[in-house]
Amino acid sequence: MTKLDNKIVQEVGVFEIVGSIGRKNKKYQAIILQEIEKVIDKDSDEYKIIRKIVLDELSNYTRAVVREVFGDIEVLLQ
Repeated sequence: MTKLDNKIVQEVGVFEIVGSIGRKNKKYQAIILQEIEKVIDKDSDEYKIIRKIVLDELSNYTRAVVREVFGDIEVLLQ
């Protein structure tokens, strides 16, 4: 058994990776909301609450993953 080295296989910019993660996040948000719209009326109060929860929590999760992998890059974005 060999020990895995922590090596970068391909040089990729941090901002490029973060952008890619953000795009995936938005894609999954859209898919989830489309599925919810199949069973809950889009104009209902329940949908509005669920939509807010889904968007907030997926964004929080994505931010947490980026922070865990890259550290606090938000200071670089300001």
